[in-house]
Amino acid sequence: MKELKQTFQSLNRYEWALLAGTIALFLPFQFAAAGLVLILFFFLFSGKLAGSLRNQTGACWLYGFVVLELAVSAFYGNWMGFLNAGGYLLAGLYIAVYRQYLTRPLFTIILEVMIAMSWLAAFWGLVEFQAVSARKGYDFFDFVIQNSPRDRINSTFMNANFYATMCVFFILFCLYEYVRHRRISLRLYYVVTALLNFFMLLLTGCRTALLPFLFIFPVFFGFAGKRKLFAFSIGMEILALILVLTFPELIPRGSNLSTLFSRIKIWDGAVVLIQMHPLLGMGPVTYGFMYKTMGFHKAPHAHNLLLESLTSYGLSGTVLITGYFIRLLRETMAIMQEHPTTFSLIICFYLTALVLGLLDFTLNFPVTGITFLMVANAACMWKQPAAHQDT
Repeated sequence: MKELKQTFQSLNRYEWALLAGTIALFLPFQFAAAGLVLILFFFLFSGKLAGSLRNQTGACWLYGFVVLELAVSAFYGNWMGFLNAGGYLLAGLYIAVYRQYLTRPLFTIILEVMIAMSWLAAFWGLVEFQAVSARKGYDFFDFVIQNSPRDRINSTFMNANFYATMCVFFILFCLYEYVRHRRISLRLYYVVTALLNFFMLLLTGCRTALLPFLFIFPVFFGFAGKRKLFAFSIGMEILALILVLTFPELIPRGSNLSTLFSRIKIWDGAVVLIQMHPLLGMGPVTYGFMYKTMGFHKAPHAHNLLLESLTSYGLSGTVLITGYFIRLLRETMAIMQEHPTTFSLIICFYLTALVLGLLDFTLNFPVTGITFLMVANAACMWKQPAAHQDT
C-alpha cells in the first residue's frame, strides 16, 4: 500500500487524466463517453494527441476500419451504426493517448482502481437485486433470478450481459494482482473481491459469462509459470464440473432454453444479411438496423462475434479490424518470455472475448470495449521507462 501511495503521488497530469478516464467508465455510458471526450480535448489542447496517434500500433488498420464504417453507415442511413462507429473512433483515440503514457506503475494503479470500483458496482447491483426481488414478491435471500432482461441486474452498465462481462474482467484483474503480490492480506483481498464479482455474475443470470471459467484459471497460471497454482486450478475445474453436472440447478436460468432458440433465429437472420452485403455490410449493428424490415427475430445485434462482424462490417471491415488485433498480438507475443504474468492476462482477455463471442457480442459498449482494449494494448508499457520492474 505504501508503494501504491508513492505511485499516486508521482503521477503527472497526463497520467491523472487517464486515471480519470478509467473512473469515468463506471458512469452511465452517456456520461462515460462525455468524460472521455473531455479528456481527449485535454490531450489535444496540450499538444499531445497528434504524437500519440503517430506512435499508435496498428493505427492504419484501426482508423481505416473506423472510416470505412462511418462511410458505410452514412451511405445506408444506419445512424445508430454511425453513432457506434463514432464510438469506435473515440475508443481508438483514447487508446492512442493511453498507450503513449502507459507505464507499469500506472497500469497497476488502473487495475487497483478498477478492482476497488467493482465493490461499488457490486453494491449498486445488490440494491438493484433487492428492488427486483421485492417487486416480484420474493425475499432477497431466495435468490430468484428473472428471465426478463429488464428484471436482471446491470449495476451502472445498462445491460446484465455487459455487467457480467465486466465481472469476468474484474476477476482476471484480481488473478493478475494475486500472482504479483506475496502479502497474505493483499492476496486475501483479491480472493474476496474475485468471489464477490463471481457472485454478482451469478446474480446477472448471464450463463454465457460462465463459459470462460472452464479455462481462464489454468491458462493464466500455465502461461505465468505457476505450476502449483496450475495443478490446483485443474483440480478445482474438475470438481466444479462434477458439481454442475450433478446439480445443474446451480447454473442460473439453466433450465431455460428459450434464449438459445432465440439465438438460432437471430443467427439465421444474420446469415441472410451477410449474403445480401458480403463485402461491406451495412455498418455497425446492422442486424438491429434491419431486423424489423426483414421480419427477423428482434435483437440489437447478431449475438455472435463472427456473425456480427461479417453482418455489420462485411469481409472488408472484418479484415481491417482483424489486422489491427494481429498487430497487437505480435506486440504481445514479444513479451511472452520476459513478462509472463502480463502476457497471461492479455491472452486470457482475448480468449474470454472469443468464448463470450460464441453466444453474444458484449464488447460494443464503452466500458467493456475500452477495458478490453486497455488490456490488449498493455504490452506497450514494457517499452516505457518505469521506476520499478514487474512481471
